Amino acid sequence: GINAEYGHSDSNSERPRKKPKLSKSTIASIERKRQNAILLRNSKVQNRLVKDCVNSSGSQKKSEGVQEVVQQTAACVPGCDVSDLTSPVYCHNCNLQCNASYLYEKFREAVCDECRDKDREQFKLISKTDAKNEFVLKDCDFDFREPALPYISAPNPHRRGGSCMKLYLVGQVYQRAFEVHGGDEGIDAAMARRSDNREQATARKMEKKMVELRRAARQRTPKQVHVHAFGEERYDEGEDEYSKTCEECGHTETYEKM
Repeated sequence: GINAEYGHSDSNSERPRKKPKLSKSTIASIERKRQNAILLRNSKVQNRLVKDCVNSSGSQKKSEGVQEVVQQTAACVPGCDVSDLTSPVYCHNCNLQCNASYLYEKFREAVCDECRDKDREQFKLISKTDAKNEFVLKDCDFDFREPALPYISAPNPHRRGGSCMKLYLVGQVYQRAFEVHGGDEGIDAAMARRSDNREQATARKMEKKMVELRRAARQRTPKQVHVHAFGEERYDEGEDEYSKTCEECGHTETYEKM
C-alpha cells in the first residue's frame, strides 16, 4: 500500500498476533473430544475389518489379525480397553458415544461430558467416610462386593500430608446401598437401627462416666475422725488396772495408775 510505496513497512501487519489463552477446562474438553474422535474412528476401522473378515473365507489367521489390530489400537489410546472399541458406549441422556467421557473413564458411568456439565448436582461426588455414614455401608460393601465401586483419589483438605481420600459417585453409592439393604425401606431401617445403637452406646458411656465421677468424689472426701466419749472409770482389783469404755463405739481402754 502507501507505506510500501514510500519504503515504510506496516509494523502492525508484521507483528505476530498473540494466540488467545485457553482455560484448563477448555483444554481438557478439547482433549476429551479428540480422544472421543480417535475412539470413534478406530471403532469404525475395527468394524470394517471384522466385516471384511466375515465376508472372506473366515480363516483363523484373518480373525487373529483383526484381534491383534484391536488390541494394538486399544494400547495406543490412554484409558482405552478392548471392549471400548468392540462395544461403543452411548450416553444415557443424549445417546452420543461417550467412551472417552470423564464419567465413563473414571467411573464407567455412561454419561457424556456435555450432559455432566448440564447437571453437576446429579453427578456429584462423595467421600467414602460420608458415604458410609449417609448410606450405612461398610468397607467391604465398597471394595469386596462385586463389582467393586470405582473411585478417584484426591488430596484430603482436612489432613495435609495425609493419605488421599476416595471419592465416589453418589448415584453409584446409592445403588450399592439399595442392593445391600434391599431397597429404600431397608436403608431407612438400617439408619434407624444405627441411630438406636448410637443412643444406647451414648447412654452406656454416660453411665460409665457417672460411676467414675462418683468413685472419684468418694476418694476425695476426707474421712471424719471419731472422738471417743468414755463413760465412768472402772477399777479391777485382781488385775490392778483401770479401764473405761466409749459409750458410742464400745471401744475400751485399759491403763494403770502409778
